[in-house]
Amino acid sequence: MIGAAFTWHAYRFTLASGFDLFPGPRGDTRLTAYLVEHLYQVALNRAHFLSPAMFYPVTGTLGYSDTNILYAPPYSILRIMGLDIFHALAVTVVLFGYLNFLSCYVLLNRILKCGVLASATGALFFAFSNPKLAQPDHLQLQPLFLLPVGIGLLLIFFRAPRHSSEGRAFVVLALAALAVDVQLLSAFYVGWFFLVWLVLLSALSLLVPDTRLIVLGALRDHRAAVIGGAIVFLVGLIPFAMVYLPAVNTVPWSGILPQYIAEPRSYLLLADGNYVWGRVTEWMLRAAESGPDWGRRVGVGLTASLVWIGASLNAVRTILRHLRRPAAAGAAANEKPRTELVHLIVALVILATNLVVFAGLQYRGHTPWTVVYALVPGAKAIRAVARLSIVMALPMSIVFALATQDALGYFAQRRGYARAVLSGVLLIAITFGCLEQQTTGEGQYFSIGRENERLNRLSAQLPDDCAAFYVTAAPQVDDPSFHDQNSMHDAMLIAVKRHVPTLNGRSGKNPPDWSLRDVDSADYEQNVAQWIRRYQLTGKVCRLALE
Repeated sequence: MIGAAFTWHAYRFTLASGFDLFPGPRGDTRLTAYLVEHLYQVALNRAHFLSPAMFYPVTGTLGYSDTNILYAPPYSILRIMGLDIFHALAVTVVLFGYLNFLSCYVLLNRILKCGVLASATGALFFAFSNPKLAQPDHLQLQPLFLLPVGIGLLLIFFRAPRHSSEGRAFVVLALAALAVDVQLLSAFYVGWFFLVWLVLLSALSLLVPDTRLIVLGALRDHRAAVIGGAIVFLVGLIPFAMVYLPAVNTVPWSGILPQYIAEPRSYLLLADGNYVWGRVTEWMLRAAESGPDWGRRVGVGLTASLVWIGASLNAVRTILRHLRRPAAAGAAANEKPRTELVHLIVALVILATNLVVFAGLQYRGHTPWTVVYALVPGAKAIRAVARLSIVMALPMSIVFALATQDALGYFAQRRGYARAVLSGVLLIAITFGCLEQQTTGEGQYFSIGRENERLNRLSAQLPDDCAAFYVTAAPQVDDPSFHDQNSMHDAMLIAVKRHVPTLNGRSGKNPPDWSLRDVDSADYEQNVAQWIRRYQLTGKVCRLALE
């Protein structure tokens, strides 16, 4: 009920409109709609998986962006049931918002054994934190529910008795591997940041004697299961390689883009319309005389920040205390008091998270990300580095849940009036912390009815004998870059509706020497003719004027 209530709040405009208002602005949400509809057309055997009907006749263009494959199953079912593109996607987005909460809640409540209040606190932060709500335009960042699944399965593996079934251990690790593979294929940023954090946490665990004994002991006791799980992970990467290797081989890296890397002040900025800090964010942006800084509003509010700073200081003390004393011999590490080991593991989780966040910071153009970019596989594909905050919300939610549980345990030992007062203060702090993440959401939606009416009208204007087509200028809007983006999305959606490929397109990357995005350019028609000659296109290439 708690998760459903916050899901309703996050998508209340969509739900109250009977799903006429799409949950996100009319920008990159339409790119996601096109890509997810492409996957549906692939399932119907009407399209080639690796080559959406854009940038025609270039092939392998799916790897220019996220595949969004997690959307495909529920979206396809809704399409089969008769829903149109935008209604099916809107329902799926709302469903995923709730699944994010539910997945994290199950991790915290059933596996980490936190109570209802503590589990709900952590799960709400994970599913509805400001860094995530501040980017409603990027739907590929919305489905995060496989991350808690992966962590939960790994915890089940390491917490299993030493002599548990090898087959059971393999199944658990194989499912964890597939969860990461699917998340990586669906949204590269989310999967990549999660893998980097997981590898870093593993490395830190091996540096501390007590946790090293536990990790190596589990790996030794279930060597066959670990090898099998690793094989499943590598095999599961084959679809990922099929999608992205063609793009890697043909499209150059863009290099580090400072405008997408968080600054220290970014952790003070929240989304427009934030209930608590919206006006402070507006004032800070005006004072800095900078742009809207859409991709770097990664603040989490006062309550979460103070708790995290306190937990970080305590984590340093905990790790130093364990490093100063001799390690337990053999299996004795497993026999240490459970609370002591939990505190150590949580401290390592905090340290790994802080290291990832620090690597993604810049100060006046100087950033540790330069080292990550040069040395870590896949880092060169990351432009919007600040998005790591969305993934780091998972370890933060775990820490917040455990901190809440510890506080409740401490309060339970108090008597009478003191316990009631302390519990009330905690509840107020949690409520305020959750409120700090929320936004009014004003203006972050568009009418599905009007969108369908317009696209259907434009689609009907495309002649039936076209082998391919391109679009010409749409009505001008205030933002010229949005004008180009809008025209490209129109072309792509018309292409998928009419099953006719378009020379236009928009994605995270462009084909080499493609220059058909600026429909207002004086030499746009010349560029179209040059593209047609370059690829020696046969058949009728139609010109569609947008309205």
